[in-house]
Amino acid sequence: MINSYFNSIQLIFLALSFVFFLSSLILNIRSKQFVSLIFLTASAFCLYSFAALLDPFLNLWDERFHALVAKNLISNPFKPMLYTEKVIDIAYDNWDRYYIWLHKQPLFLWQMALSLKLFGLSEYALRLPNIIMATLLIPITFRMSKLLLNNRVGYLAAVLLISTIYVLELVAGRQVLEHNDMAFVFYVSGSIWAFIEYRHSNNRKWIYIIALFSGCAILVKWLVGLLIYFGWMVLRLQEKKFALNQNRDLFISVLIALAISMPWQIYAFLRFPEEALSAYRFNALHFTVPLEGHSGDVWWHLNKFDLLYGTLAPFLIIPGLIVLNRMMKDKKMYFVLLSMLIAVYLFFSMAATKMPSFTLIVITIVLLAFACLLQLALEKTEKLYKSQQWIKALIFLGLMMSIFVIRIDVEYLQGKYTLWKKSNQYSRNLIHNKTIFTSLDLHENAVLFNVKGRHYIEAMYYTDRIAYNIIPNQKILNQLKSKKLKAVIFKNPNNQIPDFIINDEDVIIIDKVIRGYR
Repeated sequence: MINSYFNSIQLIFLALSFVFFLSSLILNIRSKQFVSLIFLTASAFCLYSFAALLDPFLNLWDERFHALVAKNLISNPFKPMLYTEKVIDIAYDNWDRYYIWLHKQPLFLWQMALSLKLFGLSEYALRLPNIIMATLLIPITFRMSKLLLNNRVGYLAAVLLISTIYVLELVAGRQVLEHNDMAFVFYVSGSIWAFIEYRHSNNRKWIYIIALFSGCAILVKWLVGLLIYFGWMVLRLQEKKFALNQNRDLFISVLIALAISMPWQIYAFLRFPEEALSAYRFNALHFTVPLEGHSGDVWWHLNKFDLLYGTLAPFLIIPGLIVLNRMMKDKKMYFVLLSMLIAVYLFFSMAATKMPSFTLIVITIVLLAFACLLQLALEKTEKLYKSQQWIKALIFLGLMMSIFVIRIDVEYLQGKYTLWKKSNQYSRNLIHNKTIFTSLDLHENAVLFNVKGRHYIEAMYYTDRIAYNIIPNQKILNQLKSKKLKAVIFKNPNNQIPDFIINDEDVIIIDKVIRGYR
């Protein structure tokens, strides 16, 4: 039941999403496919806007880091910084305290920076690129499914996508790697769609569109963005096309994708050689070392299938793939899709570092399989009412509405994202911390210290001041004074502020406690 725990703007977006979705269904039943898709896309935009407003703060773990780097990119787009300056001498030698922040590829950060520059520093503006990319996935999913099968399977796949709550939470910034993974899913899905268009039309313009999406995918999350070329090679193996001149289109596309993505890599190594080498070495460890405690056995990603796609998904994926095989006339393309699905799960299952969103880049393939199951169920049901169109329409309408309402669990969202439940300390703590940071009246030369855990990241974002989680020693205080900077120190019940700081008239002590998580 929806109640006042959502604010009025959120409720408006949620209500509009429902109205647009219902309108889309009615138009689809009346065979107005194009207008129906427009309304479904509008529904997605409103639903994802609702999601982007769920958390009025920067989320843990990664959104806050991405937000701060994106904010700093506004003034210097080609210098990704976590700290805009090194005001004290400490080791800026880890991803959570780098000065130059090359921990992630830059495209999704540039998108966030552009949005913040255009629309101001708000959580909604920060998540607006997520909203746009997730919304565009609706027509992309519809179109690729239509080309492979038919209009209705395309529509069913798009409905499954709009009702996938894990995507909703990526847009909201709550799930692991949020903005980064949302962008990666979008660009990889775009490359798969463009390849299907090329297969369908043989129009060479799609070679360049495939390359554009793949190059952008690399600029989000490195070489896994080349996934579509693996599928392309599987197709050529089936066609027994091994000669160089038979694969010129593939090579041209790969070269263009690399031409799009490699300049940044070269630039980063030339301008920031130490930081770039350190970042690439660290990222390479993902395959051999379970970083940051993100470990798991070889079945880990398969066990997360229900988290990504729903409770019944693990039991339906094999039947779905079987039905997809039966329905698809282009068997070679079926094995292209299947090979990419298997390759992604094998690769990330072998990698030591495990995170749920890693395998989400094949979401369009998975949802296509589920859509085929729904299509089969509808066909069998509708055979019972061949001459009664209104009953068939009611069955379709009822099934789609049930999927939308059940999969988008409003009670779950209220419990997790509002203050409805007293147990939701996550939201309470981060709202509390943001309130403190935004209420501070700080001197322009202030430097914040003793900001609990990694909340110094949010402190820098909201205050425009450099912040650290350490208590300064006398040497650091002297460094600050020599630079005419003023130390501002938060109280923390977990540590005691030394007397030499308490007795220093130049130091400001804030009697407010930062709460919560690392």
